[in-house]
Amino acid sequence: MRVSEPDAPATNDTEQPYLLRPRQLAAALMLGALSAAGGLSLGPNPATAQASRPADAERVIGGMFDASDPEALVRLMSRLGYVAELAADEDGAPIIKGRLSRTDYFIQFYECEGGAFCNSVQFFAAGPRSAASTLETVNTFNTTWRYVRATLAADQVHLRFDVNLDAGVTGDNFEDTLDIWRRLIETFERDLLAAK
Repeated sequence: MRVSEPDAPATNDTEQPYLLRPRQLAAALMLGALSAAGGLSLGPNPATAQASRPADAERVIGGMFDASDPEALVRLMSRLGYVAELAADEDGAPIIKGRLSRTDYFIQFYECEGGAFCNSVQFFAAGPRSAASTLETVNTFNTTWRYVRATLAADQVHLRFDVNLDAGVTGDNFEDTLDIWRRLIETFERDLLAAK
């Protein structure tokens, strides 16, 4: 969306108008609405700052979770009843290890700046290839499920589920993502691994 600054005179025909990115526009509109309603605070009120601060180290901004704080995601997952453990891969990058049903999985962090401030995560699971793990069943699985892809490796079937967390998601959204992953794991075990 292009938004021109209303009072900025153009000096020539090639000058570009001032552009706001969608997030900047949303923030500007929100600030304007808060200011008009008298709810805008330009600084912390020392008397209420401590009481209004989110739980220590939650990195929750307005109820949002992102991939920049793996510990907060682990705490949220644990609160929701999921097995989740923060670990590190062989390069020292954070991963979250978990288990659903009979399948171990992990969550990797991607699009990071200097090992932090990550924008996305990938859920990954693998299981032993069985007679049900044919190219046809994998292709059927991939065309049935939108958010995930299954691939065949030498003696394994891999399952990958990419999730964009750039700019944060609500706890409810991430809970829904975990529920989708749970259903995908159940289907993966039943249809591709032939687990009974």
